[in-house]
Order: sequence, then C-alpha cells, then structure tokens
Amino acid sequence: MIQNIFIFKAGIALVDQNFGQCHALGNDINLISSYLYAIQQISLEITGTSIKSLNFEKIAFHFYRDPNDSNIFYVVVTDVDDNLEGNNFKIHRIAEIFDKTYKNYLQEFHGNIVPFRTFGDILIDMNIAQRNCGGGSECEGCTHNDDFSEIGSIFGLNDD
Repeated sequence: MIQNIFIFKAGIALVDQNFGQCHALGNDINLISSYLYAIQQISLEITGTSIKSLNFEKIAFHFYRDPNDSNIFYVVVTDVDDNLEGNNFKIHRIAEIFDKTYKNYLQEFHGNIVPFRTFGDILIDMNIAQRNCGGGSECEGCTHNDDFSEIGSIFGLNDD
C-alpha cells in the first residue's frame, strides 16, 4: 500500500502527500522531505547514480528520477513487503500522470506549489492510492492528512 508520495523539483517539495497511517513518517514532514532529497543528491554525487529503493524494517522508499527533467524526482513510501514490480509500475505511472497533469505548470515553475495540491485526490480517483485511514482520534485535524505542503504556509498559500 502506498503510504506517502513526495515529488521534488530542484529540491522543492511539490507534493508531500500522506496516504498511510497517521504520522507514519514522524511529525516533521519538512525534515523528512529534506532528508529524502539530500540522500538522493548524495547518491548522485558519490556514485553518479540514483537510489532505486531504500528498505527499513516496516517501510520501503522507492525513488524515480524523471527521464525528461533531471530536476524532478519521485519518492513513494510503501509497506516493506509490497511487491517490488508493482511498486515500480506505480511510481512510473505516478510520474506519467503528474507530468501529463502539470506539464504546463512545471515548464513555468517559479516556486508556487499551489497547483499541485490536488495531486493526491487525482491518484485516489484513479485508484492508484487510497485515502488516509482517518479512523483514529489522533487522525482528526492531523496535518499529515491534507494535501497542503507546509511550505505553502510560509508564503501564505494555504487556506488556513
């Protein structure tokens, strides 16, 4: 099951959507986003290649660098025992949908992430991802359950 999706362009988190259990990746999504971007950049610097996947005890991170724009890369977080081929297919499909949906925004991108807020809903509508559990009392009002990047609040772009 897809728990989280991150999409970066030149180090800026365009999408940081949580689909899994509440707080699956901790309380500071900006820290997680920065870490994911940094380890990918370190891999490129040291080995000249991208990281394909990174497994932890219960979750796995799957990375994909956009072949059309080397400044864009995708990270999908899944359960560690999910099918690797299935995850590979999903991350490529997510990249294809993202590119097709936001191609014009990406070409003219100047830091505004507002247009990307609906991407999680698009994936849910296409049955590629499932909505966050939302079942526990700790899920109500959880910032991990919305489509907004915390960076948007810095620029006053969130509806809060």
